[in-house]
Amino acid sequence: MLFASVSMLAALATLYVQGLLPASAPSADEPFHYQGFEKVLRHVQPDGDVDFSSMGRERAELDRFVASLASFSPHNRPDVFPTSEDALAFWLNTYHALVLQQVVDGYPYLESVEQPWPGRFFWARSWPVGGRRMTLWSLRHRVLSGEFADPRVHLALFHATRGGPRMDSSHFQPEYLHSQLNEASRRFIGDKRNVRLDRDTVHLARLFETYREDFLAALPEGRRGNVLQFVWAFLPDTCEERPGCDTRADLDHACGPKLDRCHIVFEAEDTSLPDAAARPSRTER
Repeated sequence: MLFASVSMLAALATLYVQGLLPASAPSADEPFHYQGFEKVLRHVQPDGDVDFSSMGRERAELDRFVASLASFSPHNRPDVFPTSEDALAFWLNTYHALVLQQVVDGYPYLESVEQPWPGRFFWARSWPVGGRRMTLWSLRHRVLSGEFADPRVHLALFHATRGGPRMDSSHFQPEYLHSQLNEASRRFIGDKRNVRLDRDTVHLARLFETYREDFLAALPEGRRGNVLQFVWAFLPDTCEERPGCDTRADLDHACGPKLDRCHIVFEAEDTSLPDAAARPSRTER
């Protein structure tokens, strides 16, 4: 009896984390739209930091948008999201909205997504989304990674860390989605915190190791053995916009034409919040 109960609880926990438990999908009062969420994003700074304090003071639009997700998703309303671009844009915007709401709910006490222990931020809470209770973990791993074979998503997905992809001040739009994903990839890879050359060593964000197989799978045949091939594709040709950046020519010179002469070091991610407000550290309080 005890074994059966434990097994049932374990099965329910698995379904919960993977976002497979059912939720009510109430009838919507109006058609689905992103206007409110676009207003929320005005609190994102040009450098990608977020003014969580002001977002929290004006959180009504964020809460309304999150509430609207209960009625809609590409899974239960494919008529509203008829193309793959519509669907992917929805899931990206949904993930970002839920991340922002969770940070705002914990602010100002929340200083890192690692609080109170690593991983909890992404699986301990769920939201009703189109008839399912979804966790951030399920959105990222089961939906975004499982249904869309596009590694650029990893470079565009804001998960509330200073060392991860930065938030943009515009929501993802189906008609501009590919250019937005390309720009997010160029922005991430062009940042020396994520890609930095030091003679024959390339320092890469840990994200490239975590999702290495996804990046390699997107490369043409013959180039799938080296994640630097993916990095090269999004490095700039010149550093006119980002003085001091590393370019494609720099990577070619350091690593050779096959990009196989360099040593790769994967750097740990700074998991503190990209908070636009200057808050003292705990040791300074």
